[in-house]
Amino acid sequence: MSARVRRICAWSVGIVSSLVIIALIITAVLDLQVGDSTSSVIAGVAAVIGLAVSVITLIRTSVPVEPPTATPAQVHSRGRGAIAAGGSIRGNAIGKNAKATGASSSSTPAASPTPLRTDVSAEGLRALSAGGDIVDNAIGDGSER
Repeated sequence: MSARVRRICAWSVGIVSSLVIIALIITAVLDLQVGDSTSSVIAGVAAVIGLAVSVITLIRTSVPVEPPTATPAQVHSRGRGAIAAGGSIRGNAIGKNAKATGASSSSTPAASPTPLRTDVSAEGLRALSAGGDIVDNAIGDGSER
């Protein structure tokens, strides 16, 4: 629903609600018993409508019309042994005598939402940085996975 349609709906509901309130006040002034009965029925109807709108809002999933365009990430690494990756780092052996043996312990990686922009910077001795996940790696001298 566009912003214009939502605005028109909101104003329509506001105007109709105001007219109903004015009519209930006039009815209550003229005949209190009829005003009481009428307001009870209107309150019940409004409660059912409110419940329906709440359920529809909770169930409905919003789907973007167009996915946002991604801006390229900047990836920088500075320092001896520094590693920087714009995405995920999975299943690697990083370090002297590090070993990645056997099958990966993680199952198929879950699809993560694509960020609009992820700048990654790893600075310093053996710094490690990633724009995504760092999973199932052997990191450090003599480490093993």
